[in-house]
Amino acid sequence: MTLTDKQEREIAGALRDVDPEQISVTRKLTTAQRTQQGLSMIRIAEQVASYRIRARRPELTEGMSLGLARKAVVNGREAVVEDTQQEFGSFVREVLDALEETRVKYLVGGAVAVWGWGEARTTRDFDVVVDLPLEQMAQLSDALKDRGMLVPVEVILDLYISPGDLPINAIHLPTGYKLEIFLLRPDDALRASALQRRLLVDFGPGIGEAYVHSPEDLILYKLQYYSLSSQTKHVRDIGSIIATVGDDSLEHDYLTHWIDRLDLTEIWLEIRKQLGS
Repeated sequence: MTLTDKQEREIAGALRDVDPEQISVTRKLTTAQRTQQGLSMIRIAEQVASYRIRARRPELTEGMSLGLARKAVVNGREAVVEDTQQEFGSFVREVLDALEETRVKYLVGGAVAVWGWGEARTTRDFDVVVDLPLEQMAQLSDALKDRGMLVPVEVILDLYISPGDLPINAIHLPTGYKLEIFLLRPDDALRASALQRRLLVDFGPGIGEAYVHSPEDLILYKLQYYSLSSQTKHVRDIGSIIATVGDDSLEHDYLTHWIDRLDLTEIWLEIRKQLGS
């Protein structure tokens, strides 16, 4: 794909936000420490959003305002947070427990995966990729239901056979947080490769160990998502991953193979140019 002038400006602007001084601090932190940063950022963002909502609508309960702050929607209606004390980290752990109980092959993606390889940032969603055989769909549905997330087997099947790459969305009813499950489909070579290359990292107290995207695969998906959505957070994530992990530590042959195959070369070269790589 050929980049527009607007995209070049977007990429340059996003990468200016990757502060070298902050990166030098981030590189010294463990994944557990970056995770605590991310959880703290989520907590503060929610508190500020909830405070502003209740200032405008004082009749709301804490659970209602938190539901709005987390943008939780169930069956087309704004969800009320039942457990205002439970935080994002314990929600993540419940999802991981359900996956491990079902014994499906999984990996963590999205902002939480970035905590493993780059700078922490806030998020409202928890993204996972799963290799889910048909015979285990009911088991996963039950395991999630036991933990307050309703994902009927019929919904899993419908999305499995649907074209495109739509995730299964589930709201964690006690907290209002959103889970997004991306399914491995038979013709998805990149996702199959990512699952084969997943890495086990320790997110520290509250979450513990989990399998995540390798930094290379996370970069590839961030490139894809930017090409599809033009959301500059993905470019910034790529910049923070490269700066934190170190360009020399990345498997460039692997990256080049998939970047060429996915027609993402122009975006990748522009990012590297802006980073001075």
